[in-house]
Amino acid sequence: MAKTITAQGSYNAPDGKEITFDFSYIVIDSVQDAIDELGSDKVKSSVQRMIKLDASNIAREKAKVANGHSSRKPMSEEEKAHAKVERQADRELLNVLKAKGLTLKDLGSL
Repeated sequence: MAKTITAQGSYNAPDGKEITFDFSYIVIDSVQDAIDELGSDKVKSSVQRMIKLDASNIAREKAKVANGHSSRKPMSEEEKAHAKVERQADRELLNVLKAKGLTLKDLGSL
């Protein structure tokens, strides 16, 4: 049996205020659970919509890269590996700072 989760979303209004709202959705544990909850036609249409959306997102980013419009710079395998090492070092540094109880305010006064 699927369970319902309530979450929060937000958007920026034209006047610059951030508006938050609650929404609920069901959590599906298996394909059979989805069919039982939604019916096979709804499951099929939802899966088809997600397949189309995923394909569109990938194609859009590839077109942006090919046309030079992407804000993400394509990285070589070496650059990806270097960035991964840097992220790990940053994570370790943050963990040490947290373990010592240091805050941004503390670091600013050093």
